[in-house]
Amino acid sequence: MIESLQLFKSICNNRFFRQAGMILFLNKKDLFAEKLRFSSIKICFPEYTGLNTYEPSLNYIQEQFEKMDLREKVNGHQRELYTHITCATDTEAMQFVFDAISDMIIQTNLIHAGIF
Repeated sequence: MIESLQLFKSICNNRFFRQAGMILFLNKKDLFAEKLRFSSIKICFPEYTGLNTYEPSLNYIQEQFEKMDLREKVNGHQRELYTHITCATDTEAMQFVFDAISDMIIQTNLIHAGIF
């Protein structure tokens, strides 16, 4: 988990991507929920003070990733960071994710063209 956070931080803050929209996939939510039944999130995040249940733990991890992103404004607009909690085998949910990605790409292109 710590390696994933560091990798995300290095990508987000790379000078080539600092103004690019980002999509964060937190995949395998089903496996995460199962692991929480047998181990504590505090193993990886000793500073975590919330409940060792799915929603609060997932929210905390999502916040940790989002804190790694030092966003910049692009033409006066905040850079987009879309976070999706996914289970890649759920095809209906993945369709929603792909639709959201398409929306982000279109919006970013409109911003860069000065239309939006």
